[in-house]
Amino acid sequence: MAAKIIIFRHGEGTHNVGEFYSSNPSHKNYREAILTDLGRQQVQASVEQATVDLKDKKILAVLSSPLPRTLESAGIAMGYLGVSSSMLKHDSRLIEVGSGDREGKLYSDYQDEDIWFPENPQQFGGETNEQVTARIVDCYRELVELFSDQDGIILAFSHGLPIYMLIDAVLGKGSGFKLPTAGYISLPVKVI
Repeated sequence: MAAKIIIFRHGEGTHNVGEFYSSNPSHKNYREAILTDLGRQQVQASVEQATVDLKDKKILAVLSSPLPRTLESAGIAMGYLGVSSSMLKHDSRLIEVGSGDREGKLYSDYQDEDIWFPENPQQFGGETNEQVTARIVDCYRELVELFSDQDGIILAFSHGLPIYMLIDAVLGKGSGFKLPTAGYISLPVKVI
């Protein structure tokens, strides 16, 4: 048996309901997003469902984006699973895609066909898909290096687009898909 990563998208956040960008706490327009009541319920239900993959498995590591909604999601999961909070490591490579000058603004202020894939994000100081892929794959490769020879589970908590890009990188071009809020996927720990 080899290690697996179970990566969770955070539960519904106030930014999802309010439809605003919330990705960079150091930006002057940053608006903190926390889980809604529904978001907390979603995480609880998702973790309960994921216990099938976790049954009798050792938790090797727990990583989370440093944003409040992912940290809160990780805390709910760890509490349910009886995992010590001391295992939690904040990892900025798991953070939401940088929204640049759109930080704190409403999605409706822009005419993107898909807010996950805006055209030319570098024009507003946002992160490109390539930049997101590079950082999340770097995190994944580090986990492969540390844990590929161990048997157990790595829990990770991140955001929609970074998870999409990781799925695509690990499972192959075109395999990426949009996880719903509090959705999760189990990925093999393998060299890519």
